[in-house]
Amino acid sequence: MADFEPAIIKTLANEGGARDTEPPGDTGGAPQFGISKRAYPQLDIAQITEEQAREIYRHDYWNVVRGDDIKSQLVAENLFDTGVNMGNGRAIKLAQMALGLKPIDGRATPEFIAALNAVEPSRFIADFTLAKVARYVGLCNSNRSQSKFLLGWLNRALGGLA
Repeated sequence: MADFEPAIIKTLANEGGARDTEPPGDTGGAPQFGISKRAYPQLDIAQITEEQAREIYRHDYWNVVRGDDIKSQLVAENLFDTGVNMGNGRAIKLAQMALGLKPIDGRATPEFIAALNAVEPSRFIADFTLAKVARYVGLCNSNRSQSKFLLGWLNRALGGLA
């Protein structure tokens, strides 16, 4: 089964670590380790430690997508990182679409996990990456102000292929 530790290392790198990575126009608020004030208004984001961020990511993202139940490390890392980037519900919906599952409801049900564990990981990652790219392009087409983020989003999506 997949392991949280390698997944969080990659996601923390994608999120910019302890640097202030808030570009102008980002709607999430000033982040620390990718944790934003908008998502966690009760926290003093400027004072958050890496250990606290890891616990948030484990509890609110890894556990929600059921990373420990996924056989493929690469599949689990991709789903987890996409959940961090887009929200768990959206990540699971895109994964459900990539798997051809119905309903597309954004829930990590036992049937969803079984389907993830039954699919060839490289095939799933390719289809999931295409779904992510389509989502990012759709966001930019519906709100042109977000286009400045497209290259970074595409790099993140394509980085999941490696």
